[in-house]
Amino acid sequence: MQSKTDTPSEQAINLHQLRYFVAVAETGSFTRAAEREGVTQPTLSEQILRLEGKGKGIGRRLFDRLGRRVVLTDAGRVLLGHAQAILAAVGEAGRAVRDSAEGGRLRVGAIPTVAPFVLPKAVTRFRKDHPAVQLELREDRTERLLADLLAGELDVGLMALPVRDDRLHVEKLFAEPLVVALPPRHRLAAKAEVRLADVVDEPFILLDDVHCFGDQVLSLCRRGGLEPRVVCRGEQIVTLLAMVAAGQGVSVVPEMAAVAGFGEGCAYRPLGKPAPTRALCAVWHKQRYRPASLRAFVDVVRA
Repeated sequence: MQSKTDTPSEQAINLHQLRYFVAVAETGSFTRAAEREGVTQPTLSEQILRLEGKGKGIGRRLFDRLGRRVVLTDAGRVLLGHAQAILAAVGEAGRAVRDSAEGGRLRVGAIPTVAPFVLPKAVTRFRKDHPAVQLELREDRTERLLADLLAGELDVGLMALPVRDDRLHVEKLFAEPLVVALPPRHRLAAKAEVRLADVVDEPFILLDDVHCFGDQVLSLCRRGGLEPRVVCRGEQIVTLLAMVAAGQGVSVVPEMAAVAGFGEGCAYRPLGKPAPTRALCAVWHKQRYRPASLRAFVDVVRA
């Protein structure tokens, strides 16, 4: 029987407690969690104790305190996923209401081998038809974009296949040919098309291995029994193409880099048939709030 002092609001777990619990679980520290949440450590610790308490809380210990380090108990691990989902749902509900009144916000991420070639034209066209939507753009590596999508910090990501995560919706946009970038007076520049075997002994300039595209090119060569002589690896395609234009080697790049004219001093030639391609896709979370503008933006990119 409920006492007069134990009202429903007192018995309910509150959002502050869940947020503090998630902060401790994600940082592994009461001190860092308090700093992240902007509260004092005693305040945060008290709320965790209330969450763990019997009667008005979970009634189970959620953390094992190991000196300065804390780790989740079995009960804590069970609660964590539910707490993260509840906090995400509350945040997304508020965002949906705001979007309906303000035109909304769309947070777009793209990998570096897509962003400079696709986003300028896509954003220009999208804003012409959707001027009220606030666009936020982020350029980063695939694994970071995927982490941001899962955390609800991005609405949609533009990247290359494959993407394997059952929590994410993956929609293929188009397949893009890869081309060889040559110095302008290279002996192979006179040919209509170039095979990988023709350039494998040349000095090769590739993206750094933190980028999926650099590994894709290496895998393409190795599947053909070829091992390119890599002399330089860089972070940006623009830098790679400048090195090629200066006669320091050859490279394989997405066709969109050639079409966009980022490496004007290079000669671009298609790879021999069957021409290798990369498949680009749009990715978003299956369960999180999707702004109405997301579909329109993806259609613009596909076009």
